[in-house]
Amino acid sequence: MPLLISRLRFAVTHLCVFAGALGFLVQPATAQTAAVPAKQEPAALLARAKEAMGFGRARQSVVHYRAVAAAEQNYQSDRSYPPFFSAMDVEEAWFDPQSATEQVSTQTTFPGGGPTPAQVVITDATRAFSLADGHLNPLPPVSMQSRNLNPWAMITDWAAAVGDVRFAGSETYRDYSRYVLVRNAPGGQQRLFLDPKSGFPIKLDFEEKHYLWGQRHIEYLYTNWTLAGGVMVPGSSFRLADGKTEISRTTGDVELIARSAAPAQALPETPAPAPDALPRFLQPINPTVTPVGPKTYLLTNPGYTEAVTEVGDEVFLFDATQSEERSRKDAAIITKLFPGYKKLTVVVTDLAWPHVAGMRYWVANGVTIIAHRAAREFLQSVVDRKWTTAPDLLEQRRAHAKLKFIGVDRTQQLAGGAISVHAIDGIGSEVSLMAYLASDRLLWASDYIQTVDGPTAYASEVWQAVQRDGLHPERTAAEHLPLTPWSKVEALQGK
Repeated sequence: MPLLISRLRFAVTHLCVFAGALGFLVQPATAQTAAVPAKQEPAALLARAKEAMGFGRARQSVVHYRAVAAAEQNYQSDRSYPPFFSAMDVEEAWFDPQSATEQVSTQTTFPGGGPTPAQVVITDATRAFSLADGHLNPLPPVSMQSRNLNPWAMITDWAAAVGDVRFAGSETYRDYSRYVLVRNAPGGQQRLFLDPKSGFPIKLDFEEKHYLWGQRHIEYLYTNWTLAGGVMVPGSSFRLADGKTEISRTTGDVELIARSAAPAQALPETPAPAPDALPRFLQPINPTVTPVGPKTYLLTNPGYTEAVTEVGDEVFLFDATQSEERSRKDAAIITKLFPGYKKLTVVVTDLAWPHVAGMRYWVANGVTIIAHRAAREFLQSVVDRKWTTAPDLLEQRRAHAKLKFIGVDRTQQLAGGAISVHAIDGIGSEVSLMAYLASDRLLWASDYIQTVDGPTAYASEVWQAVQRDGLHPERTAAEHLPLTPWSKVEALQGK
């Protein structure tokens, strides 16, 4: 789980994957084509849903609730396959049906840390803001995940846009026929499933653009409805991606309180961000170039550092992060740094999703990928994934692009021994690699040294692997660590 220290706090405020629905275009097999009866008009169905949930009882009140959510960290766990660890969020929230704003205060516990200080997010139908020190700061659309888990907010948003909603027939979901409403949201088409028997919303359904998988089918499911505080709320809400649960929320105490007793939730007049806007650590901002040796450089932007070196006429790039666009920028820099090179090899040291999001670009260009032997199945799945909504370069070259893979079990010598790749093999760093550039006395530590401000288990495991394999670095760098004297890592051992 290499992203844990430096990136988890963003992830648990709902930064590990990314909003921006691009249209779930599959039409129900049983869709009705006749004129829509009055009782199936979108306005009538949405009004019935609000009635079933108890909006009339809320009137001028605010819905105040407490919940606990398990946010599965599939994108950064210690394996690329389940089980994955979860960040555990303890939430207190206030939803105002009149203004359609929701404020959620979250404290998070994750392996080895927490609960964190409360982080506050306020949303309306299209925007999210963090509240810190009295200031509201815009957030990317991924922060709308918590809002979508609350069907009170979701139904309010649909009802406000009823003029753009149409009835799309019926479809069987979870053993029963459901009415389906459709609307075109900023990111694409969304579908809302309603229960004909009771009027309750069952799920929200759409496709969402994703930086690694191209697009994913997203579902927000509402179940275990309970009467609490005089209104009906789902005791359980879930976010599923491609059919697999990513967030599971359990709602506990619910009450209606006076608006004057709730936190103020007024939001500034600012436009909504683009539906596919990324958090800063995933944005492929132009990298800066830092020389490390005569032919070795660090390529750094606010999200990630990578390393690149040339031996003879072959270039080695250590990690391919963020996106195809980042890899294109890396490729342009490499061409300027090493004009006339004959071959390029990418060493993938860790499998967290943002760490490999640029790999498809290099596979599309016929580059060989070196990674831990256990990484092959996951990397093959990344290559095999079809990008249907916005085909990338690999998709465009699908007929000829194949994964050329070299697996490392323990140690692999490259470029006649000028570079060696080593399995770290600590209890927290299994199936991950580090690399040693002998002429520069540089250790590329993957993502497993993130700080030298104090001892960490990750850094100790890297240090132990260096001792085990008889390496003698003078400096180290990693995806979130600038060029650092190795002596600082040495000094932390035994503390």
